[in-house]
Amino acid sequence: MNGVCILLVAAAVAFGLAKLLRLPPIPLLILVGAGLHELANFWQIEVPETLLSNMMELGLAVLVFTAGVDLSPRRMLGRTRSIIIVATVQFIILGLAGVLTAFALGYDLTTALYLGCALSASSTLVVVRHLQRRRQMFEPFGRLVLGVLLVQDLFIILIMVALLKAPDGLLEIFFALTRAIGLGCLAVGIHRWFVPWVTRRLKLDDEELMLGALGILFIFSGLAYLLKLPFLAGAFFAGFSISAFPLNGLVRGMLGSLSSFFLALFFISVGAALTLPHGDMLWHSLIFIIVLIVVTVGLVSVIGEAVGYSTRASIEAGILLSQTSEFSLLLALTGMASGQISAELFSMITLITVSTMTLTPLISRDKVAWSLMKLHPRYRRGELDCATLQNHAVLLGYGRAGRQTLQAFKEHDIPAIVIDDDAAVIRKLIADDVRCIQGDGSNVRILARANCRGARVVICSMRRTRDAQIALDYLKKYPTKVFIRTFEAEETEFVRNAGGIPIETARASAHSMLEWLDVNLRKE
Repeated sequence: MNGVCILLVAAAVAFGLAKLLRLPPIPLLILVGAGLHELANFWQIEVPETLLSNMMELGLAVLVFTAGVDLSPRRMLGRTRSIIIVATVQFIILGLAGVLTAFALGYDLTTALYLGCALSASSTLVVVRHLQRRRQMFEPFGRLVLGVLLVQDLFIILIMVALLKAPDGLLEIFFALTRAIGLGCLAVGIHRWFVPWVTRRLKLDDEELMLGALGILFIFSGLAYLLKLPFLAGAFFAGFSISAFPLNGLVRGMLGSLSSFFLALFFISVGAALTLPHGDMLWHSLIFIIVLIVVTVGLVSVIGEAVGYSTRASIEAGILLSQTSEFSLLLALTGMASGQISAELFSMITLITVSTMTLTPLISRDKVAWSLMKLHPRYRRGELDCATLQNHAVLLGYGRAGRQTLQAFKEHDIPAIVIDDDAAVIRKLIADDVRCIQGDGSNVRILARANCRGARVVICSMRRTRDAQIALDYLKKYPTKVFIRTFEAEETEFVRNAGGIPIETARASAHSMLEWLDVNLRKE
């Protein structure tokens, strides 16, 4: 009990420092845990390894369970093929890159396989929290990323089972994989039939829902133990089983603070259990981090665009997936416990995982995505000369309504130009013989190329409303009408004050819905 109290006090100190210094809590939790370990050695206080191991396992189980609640397969509907292609290609190529890098650095086959598997899957915990914080869970690239996480988590569970049973022979691997698939089928059955029945028939209060969710976690963890499977497989399948709407939303809200508590307990315990790698391993960790980020961002960007996603969505998905997973830590932990890898290699995998988890929020910014988009190959050969047009329409950003907008201008015999920075969008427009310019709609030179000052109307649907400020300033003394999409009242006021005409998205959507209802009700 004293050991648990010390870990909790250390976690409180780490969270306090993170808030004071405005830094991510995970690296500080690791550092404080490592400092706690050094202090214990200095004062000759023995910290039981079983306590740290149990705290890591318990914390990781709750974290994986909480993350699994957000991985509903319904978010893959209509995108299953593209998600499976992206997930499979990334998993295989990244794992192969990790194995080859390990061989190049002089590691043996078993160690190389552990390193390759550790690199191959992305962190559900980090990605889901990032998407929730930025309210991007339902954006196209957000759905792509969540689908990829679900598929990769299933892959890593099966590979983890196979690796742990490898010393016992092929027959034992086969039986273990069969048991894991059976547990997954049970989770699918509960997700598809039992959870909808519960939400329809039973009216549960918050406490009953919380107890029911934790009960599912303990049941699946117990089944995993009886089936001789990794406990984390049971925790993941438990979360997946209750990921159906609307139960997942209710459970997620109640598990938020519980998840933070176990996150702190887990990473403090990881820090206290670490063995500091020697100089070569630190350099090796840096090499693996670089390989992970470069291969993931480049590969997902190319494959995502190839299966139909825009350049920006593909790049954002690649950036968001460029870290290792909680499963990597469990894989390293179980490999160390079974004697297949050393404590120093466990520390190295932990260092890679924590470093990439910490880097993800820092590199998953709009500026980074914009910078990478500038490196994308251009399609200048298909762009048409637009500088001589007069009384035309200019679309700053193709957006979701681009096709309908172009069709409306075509019906009124108004020539139109699309300005978009997405190479995939430009390539499609060129194929459809649409006048287009690849570039940033907030760049004066791009606006001049489209002869915006001679245009009849400019419609701005760029992602950030304030990007239209440059276009408004550029056209301030000209008769061109500038329409700008807005989402919030503050944005609407900003556009009016700057001389533009706001199109309030919420009101426009409500108006369209009411018109549709009116027409269809009259038919009935």
